[in-house]
Amino acid sequence: MELDETLDLSEVVPLIAKPFSPANAVPAAQVARERIVFDKAFIGSCTNGGYGDLLEAALVLRAARTKGAQRASKEFVVFPGSGGVKRDIERPDPRLGGESIADVFRTAGAAIRESWCGPCFGQGPDALVKGETAITSFNRNWTNRMGVGGLGYLASPAVVASSALLGYMGPPSELGIEWRAERFV
Repeated sequence: MELDETLDLSEVVPLIAKPFSPANAVPAAQVARERIVFDKAFIGSCTNGGYGDLLEAALVLRAARTKGAQRASKEFVVFPGSGGVKRDIERPDPRLGGESIADVFRTAGAAIRESWCGPCFGQGPDALVKGETAITSFNRNWTNRMGVGGLGYLASPAVVASSALLGYMGPPSELGIEWRAERFV
């Protein structure tokens, strides 16, 4: 079977997947209108913790600075996808005006942890507890996945970064940043 289709990438919008399935994805702008607050914002994991993923989030954070958004209003944690990525994000990046990705995250109030799987499957000190909510760039948000009784929402690193600054779940446009995917890669 041969497919011949065209996809207009200008129509692609940031999404947020609500509990309890990645399939529960809705436009992030729609979720922003609901003003869903959370306790923790997590960026990273095996699926969204690569250098490019973290750069995307850092570019959003840096752009937000020019709009007056300086620091995360909630707990904000970054889990690089590997030890190599953790090392690499400490180096200056010309796309960030010579700052390192790690410095951009720290300036925004984020803690940078070691690469590990714990919070994604509800283990360790960053696991959600009953009643807590997190917006994450993890890959699954099934019932109790991130901690017994916790609610996990899924989004891209860019949306998690903007949400961390906003204090509610929302895309970069909520910070006055024009969303053009090619700008953040």
